[in-house]
This record gives sequence, C-alpha cells and structure tokens, in this order.
Amino acid sequence: MRRRIFRTIEIIVFVQLCFSFQGPSNVYSQSNSSIGVQPLLEREAQTLQSLIPPSIRPLFLAQDIEQFLQQLEGHAPDWTQLRHADITEQSERLFQLNRQRDEIRTTKKGVLQQPIAFVWAGILRQYLPEYQGFSLALGPELTITSWGIIRFKPFDLPDYLVTIPSPTVREQLLARQQQGEQIEIIVVFMGTLIPDESLIYAFSHDGQQEGMILPVVSVQNLLYILKSS
Repeated sequence: MRRRIFRTIEIIVFVQLCFSFQGPSNVYSQSNSSIGVQPLLEREAQTLQSLIPPSIRPLFLAQDIEQFLQQLEGHAPDWTQLRHADITEQSERLFQLNRQRDEIRTTKKGVLQQPIAFVWAGILRQYLPEYQGFSLALGPELTITSWGIIRFKPFDLPDYLVTIPSPTVREQLLARQQQGEQIEIIVVFMGTLIPDESLIYAFSHDGQQEGMILPVVSVQNLLYILKSS
C-alpha cells in the first residue's frame, strides 16, 4: 500500500537547457548539473523497472523494500520498545538506535553502496515556453511495509526540475491544463544511500505514532514518466 503526500516545490528554471536524451540505458551517466532537466517519458505498456538501467536496484514495491532492508539491517526494530510517553525519552531511544545501526551498517558496504531507485509523485505546474517544458511540484510516496512506513528522502536534489514532452504530447498537455486538469507524473529517483546516516528511524507525526524509516538517498539521476490518463 502506498500513500501520497504533496509537499509543493515550485521550480522556476533559469538555466540553459543543454542535454540530449539518449534513452533509459544512458540515463545514469549524465552529469549532476543537468539531471533535473529530463524528457517526459510515456510509460505505455512498459514497467518502471524496464525504464531504469539493470545495474540499479528497483525499490518500488513493499516486498522489494523489505528484502533490501533485511539484507542491509537484518531485522526490523521493535517499535513497541522504542515508544515512550515521554517524548524526550522516546527521542533518546531513537537516537541510540540510529547510532548503533549506522555503525553496524558500515560492515555491509555491498548493499549500502548499491545503486537504488525509488518513486515520488509529481504534477506538472507552470509551462516554460523558452524550454518547451513544465516545472514540477513533487510529493513523497509513503509505502506501508512490515518494517513500518517507508519514506524515501532525496539528498542532493537538483536546484532546477523541468520535464520536456514531445511536441505532440506537449500540445495535449497544454490543452488539458487549460481545462483545469491536474496532470500527474511519476518521478523516479536513482542514487545511493548516503554513507554516514543512510537510514533514519523515527515515528510519524500524523497522530498515529507509527514507526517510520527514512532511507536518505544521494540523487544521481531522475526519470519523469507521464501517468496514464
């Protein structure tokens, strides 16, 4: 199960468009300065996994995330033991857990350094005629797993995010926007966990106090994919 939360990020592009898309197999090798500017892909019958390089591990489904966490962490934390009515005491317990697991995790460099991919939700915002593309608003996806709620946290996110559709699709999207439609896309982030604080254990702040794990990923590339209407 996946829940969506939009934290709107309005992106205004002031940089020169200077990339040439060569297909998903080459997407991972682009320079960091241009990774936020990408074509808008049409998924059609393709799976998300087929759109990313085979060297990158997809963490799109709950079972894939759980398998990855088991290889990296061994076992889920005991959330009942971490909870406490005193917020200060609960914070201290989480702090100690995070420090202990950060240290142990360094012995599993093979999994820790493996390139991974995860998804956030996106919507098209302002049309930028000088780039023939759209700025974006992004929101994290929350995935319910047996380990707790998973919320991927992108790090080193590019300053500028813009997606460029094909001319035919561009005209269709502009017409849909003029009719007041909110156009959704899938944003695929690709990168590696940061070395020092790669997973953060916490509790949700929605009043439920559910266990939450935040993998912190250094973003090295992006894909923008149009959702089917």
